[in-house]
Order: sequence, then C-alpha cells, then structure tokens
Amino acid sequence: MLKKTILILSLFAGILFGGSTRLHPVVKSALLPGWGEAALQNSKRARIFRLVEVSLVTACISAYTFSVHQAKQYESFAVEHAGIDARGKEHQYWVDLGNYSDMASHNEEHLRFREMESLYAENEGWNWTWDSKENKSTFETMRIRSDVLGMMGKFIIGSIVVNHIVSAIDVLYLTRLEKIESISLIPKINPDGTGSLSFKVEFDL
Repeated sequence: MLKKTILILSLFAGILFGGSTRLHPVVKSALLPGWGEAALQNSKRARIFRLVEVSLVTACISAYTFSVHQAKQYESFAVEHAGIDARGKEHQYWVDLGNYSDMASHNEEHLRFREMESLYAENEGWNWTWDSKENKSTFETMRIRSDVLGMMGKFIIGSIVVNHIVSAIDVLYLTRLEKIESISLIPKINPDGTGSLSFKVEFDL
C-alpha cells in the first residue's frame, strides 16, 4: 500500500510539472487539490487545499510506515516467544496467534464447532506455543496497534479522495462565479396582500 501511495504521488507530480496546461481547472484540482484554484489566480484557496493534501499524504505515509514497522516487530516477537515460522502467513494466522496459547487449543475449539476449514495442519509450519501468557498478551497488543494504524491509513486515503473532490467542486463554483452577469432580487406583491421575493442569477454562457 505504501508503494502504491508513493507511485500515485509520483504520477501527480509528473502531471503537475510536465507542462500540461490544457487541462480544465476542474480536472486539475481533481488530480491535485489546489492546482485548479491556482490556475484561476486564487492563491489563498489553492494554498489551503495544498496544505490539506500535504498533511493528509504525510499522515497516510506515516500510518502505513508505522503499521509495517509494528508488524515486523510482532512477527519477530512471535518467532522468539512462540516458536513460529513467520514465512507466508496471512493476517488471520496472526489474529489466531494472539487468541490461543498454542495451535492445539485453537484446533480443539474449532473442532467443537465443526469449523474444519479453520484448522491448522500439524507439522506444516503452522505450529505455535507461547512461552507465557504475558508474552502472548504483549504480542496481541502489538498486532492490534499495527492493524489500527493500517486502518487509519485507509481512512486517510478516503479523506485524500474527498479533498480532491471538494477541490474540484470548489473550482467549478469559482468558474461559475466568474460567469455570473447579474444578480437580482425581484419582489412580488400578490392581490391578497402577501408577497414573495425571487432570487435571479444570470450566467454568461
């Protein structure tokens, strides 16, 4: 995920500095928040969107970096204190590792519920046995912390997408604002003495 994020940022940078000036400002802001505002000479709005983008991207990279670092730590911890083979293990294995003191306990419980697909085969690299409850608890804390950081990264990516959309909408608003020819308020008095007020906006198309 971290590599994908860096690749996306590199593509944005290539678009930004590649001399492509024919793009509509809305498209520019959809690609890189603030770019469209800058094209419309609205430096204040452009600066705000750029700052938000940089902050979100930095937070996203940090979350994934720390998540990966924590994952490597809990894997090494499990190798040392549970005697596991960490190679080729999926996420569910690490969850089970923190929930059961050994593989036999895990298999026994799943056998009782007839969840045969969840069983781990003996002597095929799945075995584990924790040397203490404290170390199992420490591992679980580390694993949860890594997962939370990874989830934060996903939420931040969602926020980055929203920032792109909002910036594009903002540019659309600014371009529409520039095309307004006149704004008028039209009062209307009805025969029964009641009245209303109409708001009329004319655009230069």
